[in-house]
Amino acid sequence: MSPNVQPRLLKRLQIASSSGQERPTAAGAEVSRVAAPALAPLAATTIPVGVGPYGVAITPGGFAYVINAASNDATVIDTATDTVVIPSLALPGSVPTWVALAGNGNAYVTNFVSNNVTVIDTVTNTVVVPGITVGTNPNSVAVAPNGNAYVGNQGSNDVSVIDTATNTVVVPSILVGTQPFAVAVASNGNAYVANLDSNDVTVIDTATNTVITSIPAGTEPSGVAIAPNGNAYVPNGLSNDVTVIDTATNTVLIASIPVGGAPAGVAVAPNGKAYVVNEATGDVTVIDTVTNTVVVPSIPVDNSPVADAVAPNGKIYVTNIGSNDVSVIPPYPDLTGISPNQGPLGGGTVVTITGTHLTGASVTIGGNPATEVSVNAAGTQITATTPAGVAGPADVAVTTPGGVATLAGAFTYVAAPTLAGISPAQGSTDGGTVVTISGTNLTGASVTIGGNSATGVSVNAAGTQITATTPAGSAGPADVTVTTPGGVATLVGAFTYVAAPTLTGISPTQGPTAGGTVVTITGTNLSGASVTIGGNPATGVSVNPAGTQITATTPAGAPGPATVVVTTLGGSARLVDGFTYVVVAHASQLTVTPALLELFPPQVYYPFLYATLTDLVTGLPVPGQTITFTAGSNFLGTAITNAQGVAQLSEAVSFPLILFNGGYTAAFAGTPTLQPSTAHGGIIAP
Repeated sequence: MSPNVQPRLLKRLQIASSSGQERPTAAGAEVSRVAAPALAPLAATTIPVGVGPYGVAITPGGFAYVINAASNDATVIDTATDTVVIPSLALPGSVPTWVALAGNGNAYVTNFVSNNVTVIDTVTNTVVVPGITVGTNPNSVAVAPNGNAYVGNQGSNDVSVIDTATNTVVVPSILVGTQPFAVAVASNGNAYVANLDSNDVTVIDTATNTVITSIPAGTEPSGVAIAPNGNAYVPNGLSNDVTVIDTATNTVLIASIPVGGAPAGVAVAPNGKAYVVNEATGDVTVIDTVTNTVVVPSIPVDNSPVADAVAPNGKIYVTNIGSNDVSVIPPYPDLTGISPNQGPLGGGTVVTITGTHLTGASVTIGGNPATEVSVNAAGTQITATTPAGVAGPADVAVTTPGGVATLAGAFTYVAAPTLAGISPAQGSTDGGTVVTISGTNLTGASVTIGGNSATGVSVNAAGTQITATTPAGSAGPADVTVTTPGGVATLVGAFTYVAAPTLTGISPTQGPTAGGTVVTITGTNLSGASVTIGGNPATGVSVNPAGTQITATTPAGAPGPATVVVTTLGGSARLVDGFTYVVVAHASQLTVTPALLELFPPQVYYPFLYATLTDLVTGLPVPGQTITFTAGSNFLGTAITNAQGVAQLSEAVSFPLILFNGGYTAAFAGTPTLQPSTAHGGIIAP
């Protein structure tokens, strides 16, 4: 055993059988054990194991293999129940220290004093290879994706490579830094070796088994672990910090993240939380590898913790070499969301917070404790009632025995809505009226009118105006209620439902196409009415106070029946073909010429009778109309008016009749557009 190596291990083994008040450093130096920071301890249970528990590894099935350096055995713990299933699995090597699991299910244990590696079949829990000879003082081991195990030999300052398929040494020695103390393999296949005394990390390409580079670390790097993001975390035992290495570029990303006293080992959980065991302060510091910040400064464990591992169930197992036991830290909580994510300033919103590892949680929102907190059996869902808060986003913090997780600004406290008015303030009992509601803090609103939900609700960006469509309701005033995440506001009786109009009749029922007929329409619920007849608006519309009678003047319309429509805020009613437009005939006029005759001898001087037909409204002659000529009761004949409106009839034969009756009569019978007319022509004697 190298003189530079022996004090470190022997001192730790002394701690295993004593009070563990001191922790050695390189070259025999000592650092006094200091007290952990004063804070409420997280719930961590302890499981007694063998003497001098050192390395620990956990199988995919959840069985933790704890290597007890002083009692030369392994303790197997079922992490599902935290019970010891094998108190002592005897190991043939001398002073076993570290353990790593290969993909074939075998565990590889380094034996510090006997300079070899023991292979355990974790299925049968039997030793399959007592010892594979490696370098001097093997203290650490890690298995690469290619199946090779990389053994850090602290005494010979090199790394031996074992093929886990054949359990043979394929590379006896790869020289690294001084006192290689820990090793881990990144996803890129490179092995990272923390060198205790040269204060650096050696990078080995596991494909070629050659050294790529050396990266500076803090003082006395004593562990290394790879995070899901690919960064390597190296605890430095004497500088009390962690160095972060970017394995993609093999450069130092962060030189120092301060942690507890004499950090010795580190393990990274799948959620990206790095658990750094601090040997001198007897606690664990938790680092968020996404932000590279300390999220839990101190989780107290037992005496002189030296190593840790994360189980598939998320729990962390810490070997305490000074108290011969393993501390179990609950998994760190992870949060995925909160619903609903808004609520009133006064609190009282029942929310559901989702995530993992939430068992034993307490909750604060905006720094204030939530009430009625309960967690489901799976630890994936919290139900809680929000406390009062101030307007705006608030952090949601969940504290469990495993740590504190925060959803930054995930819950928004919303001020209560206020209402100023609604327009229009009336509408049909059938609903369908588009209204505008004004106020403040209206974002996220729903609306009821008369207790029924409005539809088509939208709110402007400023949260000061709602547009909505009224539901059906009962006639009369109705409350307008707006509900937002911030509360409820009501305009009492602000909207009035108006019953639909009914119609019973119209009088008179007809009038000229020119319009102008004053009509009376009767019915119910006619207040505020407008009227159309044949689709054209009536004028002079007025409604009696009882809302039962409308007086209006008809517009012009086409001949024939027309529908009467009455529209109010309550809707529309109609009298189909209730009013008939009729064409009014124009007055007409006939003018005739007298019969002129000679007495001796008797004869008509003019051989024709003439009658001229005129439209008195237009003043124009009317052609094409039949004019009937009579003398007394005697029919003389008919004639058709020409283009000048003149009808001409020969009257020579009928003169005696004209003479006997004192003249003749011309008559026009009329048409739908012209009234009838007659004229009498006398006799003029020369």
